[in-house]
Amino acid sequence: MKIELMRSVPLFAGLSPEEEERVAQVMQPQQHPQGASLFKQGEPCDALLMVQSGYVRLLGENNITLATLGAGSVLSEAEFLRGLNHTTSAVTASEVALLSLKDEALRSVIKQAPEIGLKLSSYFGEQIAQMEEYLVERLADTSVLGDLPRNVLRTLARRLRPRQVQAGEALYEAGQHPQGLFLVESGSLVAAGETDQAPERMVQSGELLGVLSLLTNKPHALTVRAAAPSLVWVLSTGDFYRLGSEHPILRRTLGRRVRSRLSQADQTQAIIRLAQSPIFAKMTPDHLRAIAERLVLQHVPAGEPVYRRGEAGDALYLVDAGEVEIAAENPAGVVEELDRVQPGGFFGEMSLLTGRNRTDNAIATRDTNLWVLYKADLDELVGMDPNIGAILNQVVAARLAAQDESIDEQRYRRFPLLANLSGHDLREVVRHLHPTRFRAGEQIFRAGTPGDALFFIERGQVRIQPLSGGHGWVLREGELFGERSVLTNQLRGQSAFAETEVDLLVIGREDLEALMMRLPTLSLSLSRLLSQQLEQPGAPAPQFAAEGAQQQAAIPPAPTLSAQRRRAAAYRQPVEPVESSGGLGAWFAGLSTGAKLRLALLIVLLIYLIAVAAPYAVRTLFAGPTVASNTQVTAAGISTNVRGAVSPGENAVAAMPAQGESQLVALANPGAQPTATYTPYPTNTPLPTATPTVTPTPTDTPVPTATPTFTPVPPTPVPVVVQQEPEPEAQAAAVAPALPPRAWDGRLDALGVGVVDAPVSSGQPYWRLIEAKWENEQEAGGKHHIYVEVLDESGKRIVGQPVTVFWPGGSDTGVTEDKNPPDYAYNYPMYKAGNSYNVKIEGLPSDVVQGMGLGTPEQRFYTIHTTFKLIFQRTIAP
Repeated sequence: MKIELMRSVPLFAGLSPEEEERVAQVMQPQQHPQGASLFKQGEPCDALLMVQSGYVRLLGENNITLATLGAGSVLSEAEFLRGLNHTTSAVTASEVALLSLKDEALRSVIKQAPEIGLKLSSYFGEQIAQMEEYLVERLADTSVLGDLPRNVLRTLARRLRPRQVQAGEALYEAGQHPQGLFLVESGSLVAAGETDQAPERMVQSGELLGVLSLLTNKPHALTVRAAAPSLVWVLSTGDFYRLGSEHPILRRTLGRRVRSRLSQADQTQAIIRLAQSPIFAKMTPDHLRAIAERLVLQHVPAGEPVYRRGEAGDALYLVDAGEVEIAAENPAGVVEELDRVQPGGFFGEMSLLTGRNRTDNAIATRDTNLWVLYKADLDELVGMDPNIGAILNQVVAARLAAQDESIDEQRYRRFPLLANLSGHDLREVVRHLHPTRFRAGEQIFRAGTPGDALFFIERGQVRIQPLSGGHGWVLREGELFGERSVLTNQLRGQSAFAETEVDLLVIGREDLEALMMRLPTLSLSLSRLLSQQLEQPGAPAPQFAAEGAQQQAAIPPAPTLSAQRRRAAAYRQPVEPVESSGGLGAWFAGLSTGAKLRLALLIVLLIYLIAVAAPYAVRTLFAGPTVASNTQVTAAGISTNVRGAVSPGENAVAAMPAQGESQLVALANPGAQPTATYTPYPTNTPLPTATPTVTPTPTDTPVPTATPTFTPVPPTPVPVVVQQEPEPEAQAAAVAPALPPRAWDGRLDALGVGVVDAPVSSGQPYWRLIEAKWENEQEAGGKHHIYVEVLDESGKRIVGQPVTVFWPGGSDTGVTEDKNPPDYAYNYPMYKAGNSYNVKIEGLPSDVVQGMGLGTPEQRFYTIHTTFKLIFQRTIAP
């Protein structure tokens, strides 16, 4: 009876008698009286119901009858096979006999006989939901995907589609671009290499094919052809990239597990690159070919480590595509970037050749393809041909000697401080120099902070900005800065910013003091450098800082200031006293050129004071109110300039009390000679007139009436003196002006990024997005983050404010930090492409930025490193 009813249902028409029997065994009969409810709209559809006898009424919204079904009908077939909820309700119109096929029962049947699920899927036109569990188990049984979480496997299983491959048909051919990921279900497939000499191999059921071509975006290196009718499950290329963006663990797992030998085209390229490398340059073509044949293609996703410090050095890596960052931790515990290896470069060779553990970290900054030479393969080659070992031994000896004995002296001797050091002393100093890179616009240090390091400019330009707010100056390659605050143990009087992208060599104060104790030559060079600066009145920078010296030379020398900022005189060798003879002329002739110039300037200054300044002071003395007023304004101006050079809340100097004003002035420009409180040079100011105030020009304004209370008058075009008080509504409008427009990068629209405004009412505080910016791969400089700044009503940074980044299926909440500008207070690294990430601020209603992710407008679902920069401000809704 069950089988007869099944044969009347088109869904089961393609099953064989044995398969019909399997399904019939798990079906359960049911009896229901008239008026019974079989299921309701919105409930999970967990069974397929077939009507044996009686009638069932389908109901829609508001219990409207949609249809009445009789014997042989199937209820909720589409919802059952898709795993959805019921879209209608069903009640019996008479006594009804049903056959019920439960979801769990069908899944167990398909697990034992998957061809049943395939036939049902073929009739239905898409993969049925009951195949999902079977495919999850198939994927979990593979050696490549077995460690993935079940939720990722389930998502992967839902995207698989069956494909029949006839005997003699190629699944894919060598040289063909990747078409998808293939899971072999049944049949017979043969894989053959690019050449006739390559042996063929049989592909096993349950094997994954085409993985490495998808990861590396390279053509297939093998041809796979069906020897008999076969069935494979296919994950399309587009679905693979989307899943890799949603679940980065998929690409990471495949990259770690799947590797293969190079194709013929890649082997040819590898031979050329090996011949150009200093390690293999002396090897014969046969040696290079043998090495290229043993290279292995490996894919490393963006953000994944190639190796870490302390691991065994068991491989050498050549970069085929992508980029790898080499970084190490300095003695202070800060990770510093040592190098970025681009396509054509190589790394990891010394650990491979010497057998030492890794001393640095290698991390892929973008999706990267590597050619790997493993130690086992290299040892095999050396065993086959001892000449390879002899060449490598010579290379190792030369590299180790170069590391231990020599440095690039020309690189360091361009700095005047290091130019005259011996080779031994120079190597001692170089060992304590730490390379550091700053982006254009980044702050290197702030005025008012302790001087804890000396900086050498290796590449780029640095702008020095005095605390006084005056004009700064630019230092270039080969110059140094920060030496005065390091040696005098005083707070820095200037701020330093990267004018362009700049590479610096930095040495800490403690290291510098220790070197000066051990290396007298270094101490002498530093003393000479400071002496040269002291001999240049008003010079803000060393003698070789051409631009800074030119800018400051235009400022006349000023009188000396208090002893609080006075420096010790430069060291000079003591001289024996000589008997004076020759009088004043001989004394003047014995002066140095610099002393003569300073004497001449002093005489000119005295003449100026007697002939110009003194008469002007006497004249202005009798104009007391004017002088006092000008003096007050000048003092206020100085105070404002000093305090305005540092933003409030950014360093301790801006928070000094008012009585420390002289200290602020003294710190304003340590590059200048000690000066007294600033007094402006007299100018030709016109004498004050006898009229104390300016007489207003007569206007047509009517005179107010003498009536003490306001009497409304008809509106006239002539303004009146007394104005009527505005209505409360007008006052509210004046208090709550319209919000300024949001600063929005137009490229965000092309990326599909949008903003959902916070649902707030007038007068309610909320977090408003005031600026949103996107940076492409070049502008981001290899970064792949969402940067967030959170401000209060006055525009000051809020520290400790929770920020939430969320995406379908997860979220992450962090807090803002007090980072040095221009760094944003919070950042989150992105690893997904497309419209994956959303951002909001916690604590108040917040605007939500939606649809951010890696990629560009042209390649939305590619892991191209880009960044987003967002600024939120606490705002009162108007």
